[in-house]
Amino acid sequence: MATALISAEDLEGRNPPVVLVSSLGDPATYWKHVISQLSQGSRVISYDRPGIGASPPRPAPNPPLTYGRFAAELAALLDHLGVTTPAVLVGHSVGSLIIRVFAGAYPGRVAGMVHVDGSVPQLFLWPGADSARDGEGPGATEVDAARGEQEVTAASLPRVPSIVVARTPGRWYEPPPDPAIDGIWQRAQADLARQSGAALIVARDAGHRIPEDAPGLVAFAVDQVVAAVRDHDETVALDPARVTQAGGDVAAR
Repeated sequence: MATALISAEDLEGRNPPVVLVSSLGDPATYWKHVISQLSQGSRVISYDRPGIGASPPRPAPNPPLTYGRFAAELAALLDHLGVTTPAVLVGHSVGSLIIRVFAGAYPGRVAGMVHVDGSVPQLFLWPGADSARDGEGPGATEVDAARGEQEVTAASLPRVPSIVVARTPGRWYEPPPDPAIDGIWQRAQADLARQSGAALIVARDAGHRIPEDAPGLVAFAVDQVVAAVRDHDETVALDPARVTQAGGDVAAR
């Protein structure tokens, strides 16, 4: 079972819970600067997948897993924590792929979504890379990217308040991405926004690790989705001036 950190509780029961799903190998504490800037008062859950942070690894033989398996583990964790109301799912990088498959499998458990520079299925950024591993060392889990891509493609996203947050074009972290790959990645963010009816925010000064580079922008996006869900709005209406103040720009979808 994954290990979860619960940082707050909505005592009035007005706000949906917020569930933070990390990128490959990143622990629950990766979100600490985002969590500290959230303002809506929701119960916030971040967690370590098995083999990461405080969670023990999956037992041997630990075969490659698809995003659907990661999504099923998340569903089991929420059941274990007694989270029965629909949640706002926030996924960074591969976390975005996991929440997309989760939403396709459990649409009734999704109140809203925030995709933070979501990964492009089966797009490997550096020469020679042909697989991905969640975690490090013998407890890491290999990702079945081929079958996972099929799951992401087949997932039907519910029409819920959503935001896509994309990194600054041309920014990554060392080494920088190939310009062609950078263009593919940015177009994928716009495509995801169109497909899910989401607002698209482009960070003004952040690489791929937006929760670290621009945690206030991610917190702003989460707060906007939580507010839309709480107010029973079908979509998120963004004030461009407030987006700019938070460190981003509203982009055309």
